[in-house]
Parts: sequence; C-alpha cells; structure tokens
Amino acid sequence: MALISLQFFIGLTLISLCSELFFNDKALAVKYNGELHFPFLQSAIPAKNFGLENQSEANYLELQKSFRSKPEDGNWVIMPFVPFHYRSIDKIDRDPIDKKLKETELEYNNKIAELAKNSNTQKEKVYALKLERNKALGEIDKNKYHPLPPNLPSRHFLGTDDTGRDILAQLSYGYRIAILFALMLLIVNYVIGVAVGCAMGYLGSWYDLIMQRIIEVLSNIPFLYIIIIIAAVLRAQGFTMGFWAMIGIYASFGWMGLTWYMRTATLKEKAREYVLAARACGASKTRIVFKHIIPNVISLLVTFAPFSISGSIIGLTSLDFLGYGLPKDYPSWGGLIKVGTDNIQSPWIVTSIVVAMVLVLFLINAIGEGIRQAYDPKKISHYE
Repeated sequence: MALISLQFFIGLTLISLCSELFFNDKALAVKYNGELHFPFLQSAIPAKNFGLENQSEANYLELQKSFRSKPEDGNWVIMPFVPFHYRSIDKIDRDPIDKKLKETELEYNNKIAELAKNSNTQKEKVYALKLERNKALGEIDKNKYHPLPPNLPSRHFLGTDDTGRDILAQLSYGYRIAILFALMLLIVNYVIGVAVGCAMGYLGSWYDLIMQRIIEVLSNIPFLYIIIIIAAVLRAQGFTMGFWAMIGIYASFGWMGLTWYMRTATLKEKAREYVLAARACGASKTRIVFKHIIPNVISLLVTFAPFSISGSIIGLTSLDFLGYGLPKDYPSWGGLIKVGTDNIQSPWIVTSIVVAMVLVLFLINAIGEGIRQAYDPKKISHYE
C-alpha cells in the first residue's frame, strides 16, 4: 500500500508541478502558414500573428475552431487536456441557451393551449403543466450563469465556480502551492529543529535549561491566533502576507515539535560507544553531532516528514479558508472550500475539493505509515 501510494503521490505532484502543460488557456503548439509557435512558453502572442484582426492575445480555443473549419489550409492548434488556466474566466455563450428557452417555452405554451381548448380538461392538469414548464425553463436558464456543473463537451470536467473559473485547474495549481509550501516549511523546520534539538541534547547544562523554558513559553502561545492577528494588522496597513511571509511565520513556531524528539535522541546517542570513541580521537562537538549522531537518528526524521507535510497542507488550507492565508490571487484549496460553502447549492465545488484533500492526505499518511513500519525498532533491533 505504501509503495503504491508513493507512486501515485509522485505522479500527482509531477502533474501539478507541470500544470501549465495540462491546465492552460494557452495552446501547447500552433502551426500557422508553415510556422510553429509554442504559446505556453511565451508571454503573449498577438492575435494578428495568426491572421486575426485584433491586437490582443489570441483566444486559442476560438482559433482552434477557426482552423478546424478550414482544414485545407493545413493550420492546427494543440490545446492542453483542460484548456483553462486557474485565472481563466469562461464566458458563457447565451445565444444557444436563449434559443432553447424560446423553443421550450413555445412547445409548452402550445400544449397548454391545446389543453385549454378542451372543455373537459381539469384546471389542475393545466396548472400542473404550467409548473412543469416553469421548472423546465428554470433548468435551462440556470445554464446562463456560473457556477456550472461538470460538463464533458465544455471540458469543465469538475464544473466551474461562481466566477467561471475551472475547478480542476484550480485544484491542480492549488495543490502545487500547498505541496511546495509544505516542503519548504519542512526543510526550514527540520534545519532549525534538528540544530536546536541536537545542541540541547549534546551540550546540556544551562543551554538545555534555557532552551527548554523558551520552547515551553512559545508552545503555549496560540499559534492560529497569532497568525490571524498578524494578518489583520498587515491588512489594516494595506499589506498582504505572501508565500514566503507565511513560511516565515509558520517556521517561527513549527520547529519546536521536532526539537524535543531530537533532544531525546541525541541524549540517547551521546552515551553510545562510537560517540565516546569519536570524542577520544579529538573530534569536535560539531563533527560529532553532524557526522555521527544525526546520521544515526535519520530514521526519526524520515518517519516524521510525511506527517509534517500533511499537517502543513491542512494548516495552510484552514487559514486560506478563514481568509488569513495567502492573497486572493493565489490558487488555494482553502479559498476553493470558501467558494464552495458560499455556493452550497452547487455541490460539485465542495465535493471536488474535499475528495482531493482526502485523497492527498490519505496518500501522505499511507506513505508515512509505511516508513514507520520500515523503521520499526522491533523489526530492525536485535537483542543478545
């Protein structure tokens, strides 16, 4: 299970890191008059370069339809799997919907008129048909406005949100932000936590006592409230917390959890014979810690990593949902949950993000459980 989860997790992460290849409103390749263009690698290509009149960037979906209508010219456009960026707002073509509305209304009106001509017809039947007409017209009319449900022909496989942005594209780009945030935070927390924890365990004495008291004080500070207060103060001053600011605030509190484990592991390893031998050979304290002790407690670091990643993803998503996380122009899972709860009558929004979160967290926890079992002391320890 752990190996399959790891493979699946790596696959999802690679797709997310290459989101521009799979979820983009820019074409992957365009052939026009014998020349090849790669719009997704360029900032913007004017539409006039492809024979259109306007000076703005080309609408590649419309360009693809135009080229397909004239196959004899030999021009073509290759679009990504989902031809929408997370910022793309899909405008609804209302003319076909209005036409269908008129046709449906006319059809029901004719039926009602036929029933009304018959003197034996009960009024309840006419009233029921009118209700059916209004319901049918309402079902058609709601397709004129976002959010729209999942639709394969329109390539909105998970539907759209209330502004017309594709849900699947937002999930992919949002996952990339979340996993990069979690990995960056993991590195920072591990660097600080390992260094401080090993120093506490190896040096001991007054340094250990002082750091214990400092960590105890910081651990009692309500972390979530601190972030909310900082975000509120910055917002009042006209600033917003960016990606690196969030990592800095999280890291200022996140390193303490690992420190206790590293302190305990270092105290245990400090009394081992190989450490005493290294000290007798004249090795410095830094060399003993980083060359001898840390390599022997690497299993502890590897075991905690997946659970730290899942915790970071949940934390960032929670803050984004509350509105105190990343700026609104960032694609975020928390922001998508907020949109879903504001549009609860469109269940595909909340369902999509909840399923995505459950899947990713399940994969990460399955990987962590596999690592924990692989480094289980009962399996790798031998007693004489």
